[in-house]
Amino acid sequence: MAETRLFEATLGIEAPWFVREAAFDAKARTLTIAVDFIPGSRFGHPEVAGEHPAHVTVAKRYRHLNFFQHECFLEVRVPRVKLSDGSTRQIEPTWGGRLAGFTLLFEVLILAFCREMPFRALARLTGVRACIVSGPVRALRGACHRPAGSF
Repeated sequence: MAETRLFEATLGIEAPWFVREAAFDAKARTLTIAVDFIPGSRFGHPEVAGEHPAHVTVAKRYRHLNFFQHECFLEVRVPRVKLSDGSTRQIEPTWGGRLAGFTLLFEVLILAFCREMPFRALARLTGVRACIVSGPVRALRGACHRPAGSF
């Protein structure tokens, strides 16, 4: 139990979210942290004011910063909430990046390193294919050429 609280503190995970478990695979050199939310939790959504109940959930896997020399992944049970108009919307955790599959901190790492090295070298460093590593950079470059507020 102490290890889950340690991961919650270091990842900045707060209620209603919590670390359910952490699994370390020495052979695969990975750490997988399972993140869940407290049953009955309600979530805000930017499109509609108020707190909304979870309707269904989707399992998402986010690549996070390495844990020492081991790749780290967050496996998150992400809720879709039922809004007052009857529609459902997916909640994006605060640590989720703008692109599918990365945490916000991993995207920041990619953006910082891409200023100093080619995509191929960054791909070797992170263990992520060069075409995937270039995604945050291309998305940011595209956002710079869009009208304000359209991101």
